[in-house]
Amino acid sequence: MPTNVILSQSGSVARVRFEAPNEIHILSADTRRLLSDIISQVEDNPDCRVVIFEARGRTFLAGADLAELTGLNRESAELFAQVGQELMNQVASLRPVTICAIQAACVGGGCEFALACDFRLASTSARVGLPETSLGVIPGWGGTVRAPLLLGAPVASRMILTAELFSAEAALGLGLVDQVFPDAGLAKGVDQLVDKLLTRGPQALKRAKRQIAQVTRAGIKKALAREARQFAACYATGEPAEGVAAFREKRAPAWVDATAVAAETRSAPAQKLKRKKSDVSIPVVPPTEEKNPTANRSHKSKPAAE
Repeated sequence: MPTNVILSQSGSVARVRFEAPNEIHILSADTRRLLSDIISQVEDNPDCRVVIFEARGRTFLAGADLAELTGLNRESAELFAQVGQELMNQVASLRPVTICAIQAACVGGGCEFALACDFRLASTSARVGLPETSLGVIPGWGGTVRAPLLLGAPVASRMILTAELFSAEAALGLGLVDQVFPDAGLAKGVDQLVDKLLTRGPQALKRAKRQIAQVTRAGIKKALAREARQFAACYATGEPAEGVAAFREKRAPAWVDATAVAAETRSAPAQKLKRKKSDVSIPVVPPTEEKNPTANRSHKSKPAAE
């Protein structure tokens, strides 16, 4: 059963909640379509000023079904990434201010979703990261683009190259999240930020968001196109099939030297992709978490800027 997406609105604040019977929230193709439709509804509501994305359970967002990854080849993988990028762009370009309320695991595609929001608030139980390289692929929903822009190249490199998952405390120190609260206090912390935002000028907030987006939009468009191509190129190496199989079999992946395969693929003529009304997602499966990646970081909230 796909993860459901539920929209509720109270005054100027919209809440978008992910729900699944097993409390593992997956960005499957069906869920992504639901989410895209709801984001459009929020965008079309002139009264909405703030949107909160939230979930309760074993994950915040844990990515897509692995079955969606195993059926890809190089051509379909590029479209796979492009469709996912479109959803993240839809989130990033929302007119209202967006808040991602993270508890439990927020990894891979879920982390890329959080990076597309304006604010990321986390509970102490949260784990955040981009573990795609542990499966033989790269982040393909904007992770290789938004992480460097928001966090700087050193932090982005650590996240993506090591496939490390960060505790809420470590994520705060790296700038990956803006504030951290006790698990029972996350909702209150989100409400406090909402109250603050609602005291600011509505037109000023809208124009500020638009101006900030203008600074990087052209560069992001080109970088996302490169990301989709590189995501697709992973499928010429055979690594994604081995990475997914290893995860399912609970063993270490047996990577092979794919230099010859990659060289042969580069020499082959590129095929132009035709867009189809399909919808696929990047699977996100967390590897073993490395404890305390950042020493001496306080898990207390950074003071909010007035």
